[in-house]
Amino acid sequence: MGTCASCGTEFAPLPSRARYCSNACRQRAYRQRTAGTSTVVAELPGYDDAFVGRETELAELLSLLRKHRMLTLVGSAGVGKTRLAVELAGRSRKEVRTVELGKLSRADQVVQAFAEAVGVYQHAGVALRTTLLAELQHRRILLLVDNCEHLVGECCDVVDALLSRCPGVQVLATSREALRAVGEAVYPLHGMEEDAVRLFTERAGVQGDQGAIAAVCARLDGVPLAVELAAKLSRSVPLQELADHLDHRLDLLSDAEEEARHRSLRAAIAWSHDLLTTHEKELFRRLALLPGGFGLDIAQVVHGGAVIGLLTALQAKSLVVRENDGRFRMLESVRLYAEERLREQEEHEVTAERIIRWLCERGEPGVTSSILAPENLRVLHLEYDNVAYAFAHLVAPQDERRLMLATMLLRVCFDRGYFAEAGAVLMHVLGQTSADARYRILALEYASLLAEHEERFDEAVKFAAEAIETAEVGGEHQIMCRLHRTLASAYDGMGDMPNAMQALRQSIEHGVRNGNDVSVAVSRQNLGWCLLSTGEVDDAGVLIEEALPVLRAHSRPDVVAVAVHTWACIALEQGDLKAAGTRFAESVRMSATMPRTVLESVEGRAVVAVLSGRHELGVRLLAACEQLRAAWAVPAQPLWQRKLDGVLDGAREALSRAAFARAVSAGQAMDITHAVETALDKEIVRHTVLSDRQQMVVELVAQGMTNAQVAAKLGISHRTVESHVHNVKAALNLSSRAQLVAWAQSS
Repeated sequence: MGTCASCGTEFAPLPSRARYCSNACRQRAYRQRTAGTSTVVAELPGYDDAFVGRETELAELLSLLRKHRMLTLVGSAGVGKTRLAVELAGRSRKEVRTVELGKLSRADQVVQAFAEAVGVYQHAGVALRTTLLAELQHRRILLLVDNCEHLVGECCDVVDALLSRCPGVQVLATSREALRAVGEAVYPLHGMEEDAVRLFTERAGVQGDQGAIAAVCARLDGVPLAVELAAKLSRSVPLQELADHLDHRLDLLSDAEEEARHRSLRAAIAWSHDLLTTHEKELFRRLALLPGGFGLDIAQVVHGGAVIGLLTALQAKSLVVRENDGRFRMLESVRLYAEERLREQEEHEVTAERIIRWLCERGEPGVTSSILAPENLRVLHLEYDNVAYAFAHLVAPQDERRLMLATMLLRVCFDRGYFAEAGAVLMHVLGQTSADARYRILALEYASLLAEHEERFDEAVKFAAEAIETAEVGGEHQIMCRLHRTLASAYDGMGDMPNAMQALRQSIEHGVRNGNDVSVAVSRQNLGWCLLSTGEVDDAGVLIEEALPVLRAHSRPDVVAVAVHTWACIALEQGDLKAAGTRFAESVRMSATMPRTVLESVEGRAVVAVLSGRHELGVRLLAACEQLRAAWAVPAQPLWQRKLDGVLDGAREALSRAAFARAVSAGQAMDITHAVETALDKEIVRHTVLSDRQQMVVELVAQGMTNAQVAAKLGISHRTVESHVHNVKAALNLSSRAQLVAWAQSS
């Protein structure tokens, strides 16, 4: 006996009626299939609105689809996987059937969904999977399998069977994690960038303030679902008001017209969250307080245990993403959802405490060591956003650790060149914190550095001196080398060279006593620069040659570049243009990726160019650096500025007015990249050629005239004559006026 595939009646099958008990049942089944009354999805889903953007992704995916039989689009909630897959499938030349798994809840429904999608029905006594494979064995078809994440194992099992038994079948899947099928190519899909603004504008139906729209889209990480919901909301809510409420986006962004899973941003993320294991949910919510991203180290501390496996699972499920630098982060909408779960489980306070404690430990070298190692500074930069979030949202107002967090922020802001706001925050916290706070010495030191940056040199000296006094009382000997160097810098800023050099000598004494070799080398470099400014060139050279080997071995490139610059200046003062040019070039190469640091070294190469007779090239570089210094608010040190002014005056005398103006204009058009490339021109240092004006000055000096007499004779300033004489002696490697006269008489 058999069972009718249409009415279910038992009957004795004849060869002509293998599946149906009668012709009526056969015709009824045919009408059902052709009328679409079964659950077959015969065509791709249709959309009322236009597909926007993703041209680059579509091009890449079409190429992958030609090479692979199994391709999975993987991404987080609302990132647009289904819409992109439908668009991609629509451009395929194959027959396409859509297998929708989103509404399924049981594993045993997966095979049925595949069968229904391609119009395969149950045969009496034959497993549906067997019938499915037999039906598709000779068909050429693309299966778009949508929303696989909650049934990954079962879906993978069916796909593997189809691909191994049915050579004409190709699978395009969407999922929040890869299926791990045999031969699967995985394409991670991220938020939109420029296209997000186009999407917002199209869905809003009106052109708005493109800058404001771009800001909203950036806050939403370019996630299409969030962007579309925000665009619809913008029809009734002004853009600025919408932007102001994005911290509450999970409540704000919803649409009753959407299917349940995409009805709101919260629902879309909840779908992924509900598929996590208990331990994965624990880690997921505890990472919510790290908006700046995280590495394995802080993730383990926050979670309170091993995280590699759990973090890998969260990444696979598209709830965290891995950046190019190896760190992980959550999309902001996902993070806000995780924070809701954290508060719901009453774990916010303990998680916040773990983060604050870990961050302060990262700043601890500033309290206990005489100099920050490169890796210490790198951590401060990496964790900047987390420190800022912890300061603003996690640490209590009365907690003295606010001093440490504020100092860490200011240290990074110094490097970035935007320190006024961070400095104001530090000064406010410093004024609120008790005199015996653990981090007060560090905060005082940074208050001094801030005052120096803002040219409040009297205050800079006061804060540095207070830091030293507090450290002495507390027996903090290891940082005395650094603190005296900070004091010296403050004295140098106010032009008090004797006190600056005395503070540096004390810094070196403390550092030698405490074994702070690297810190001592930095102080020696600084003292060498001071000695150079007072004309003690040989003594400066001794200090730099002692400091450089240590700095090269242990310091950051920017610190070494400064020391090499000083070394080049020493060669310049000694009249060795070739050595000066080589050293300045080394300094340029070392600091080329640090625009604010590289300026002095580029200027050094400009000085060498002018003194070597390449006046226009030197003027171009000097003009470029002058403009960049003004734009970045990086003034030159007084000693160095005097050197640049003198060289520029010499170039102005050597060039015609038109040539000088052309060189200045060309330099002002340079960006830092162009300036660096130009400064590394190998032909900057060449055989010395005196300009016509320099030649005239030398001839008059050889006749026994004083500088004043030469100035009167030529109708130029006394200072210009001094500059010419100095530059000629430097260019010819001569150390005295008598040697210059002898050279002129012999040439």
